[in-house]
Amino acid sequence: MKIEIDINEKYEDTGVKICAPSLTRDVEKVIAMMRMINMQIGVKKGDETYLLDTDRILYIDAVERKTFVYTEDETYESELKLYEMEQELLKQDFLRVSKQSIVNLRKIKSLKADINRKVRLTLVNGEQIVVSRMYSEELRRKLGLK
Repeated sequence: MKIEIDINEKYEDTGVKICAPSLTRDVEKVIAMMRMINMQIGVKKGDETYLLDTDRILYIDAVERKTFVYTEDETYESELKLYEMEQELLKQDFLRVSKQSIVNLRKIKSLKADINRKVRLTLVNGEQIVVSRMYSEELRRKLGLK
């Protein structure tokens, strides 16, 4: 993949142009990463692709090498791996809470201490997610509870 950068005062706005012989998986990933900058991610449901505002996301889960994005009323699939989403979403109040999950910190309704220093989160829709011990201290720190 070739990357060209042209910085010049003649441009009024920043733009990105992708030139490719076909729409490959790599091109789709680049597009998905660019959309995340604008606080949207490309997700799929069935054979349709949607642009989803990140503030609608409750949490993201990886199951059997697939990445699922959950809102209050829908479940979508993403082409990105969980670690790729994590890199972009950390800047937007999202936090990894286990090996397979990232949660939107603004969608947490309550927290409850669980066994073995784990934390059980209840999200605004009533769903519960267990935060592993490895991530529980960072969660408390991010929420200002420590």
